[in-house]
Amino acid sequence: MHLSIFVYYMKKILYLVILSLYPFIDIQGQHSLDKIENGALLVRLATNQHLIDYYLDNLEIEKANNIIKEQKIKNKHIIKSFQSEWSLCPVYFFYSHHYTEIAKNQFNHVFKDLNQTKLSESEKRHLTNNVLIAFFGKTPGSSNFDALVLTDQQLKQLPQSTPRYVRTYHGFWLLERKIQKTIRILHKKITYRLRKK
Repeated sequence: MHLSIFVYYMKKILYLVILSLYPFIDIQGQHSLDKIENGALLVRLATNQHLIDYYLDNLEIEKANNIIKEQKIKNKHIIKSFQSEWSLCPVYFFYSHHYTEIAKNQFNHVFKDLNQTKLSESEKRHLTNNVLIAFFGKTPGSSNFDALVLTDQQLKQLPQSTPRYVRTYHGFWLLERKIQKTIRILHKKITYRLRKK
């Protein structure tokens, strides 16, 4: 008899704990999405500088030039794809080696388009603590697979209630998603989540 009463009260307490945590989790997710609705998306573009430096150090100039050329083509495609597929908020771009500045709310190296048009001072002020970052690369954590990843300004994972990535299936020939399709899927996921707010 005493055991069943104990179990009953433990279930009640557990239920109340879960109930009290749920709004907090949801608020965190909403807070992240406020950056999409009221701020901007910054897309981090890779440079592959470590690989280029390796080839240059080994005097393999042609290989280094090929990496530079391939990365420029890919980055150009990413910029064009975001400009055609993303409409939830302004989308701007920066190169990965400028990330430290972005984390400190310094946006001098953020640009708008293929011409690398700089932001105005008012646009830069509007970005302060008001951005999410997207990039094509490995997901944070132990799973570590290729995806279009969405993070906060410090490159930390967003709450589970917020869309955090879309797999690219890079290396899986038949399943591999094109850049445009991957962006489109993330756009749809966030749109759906915003409607549920």
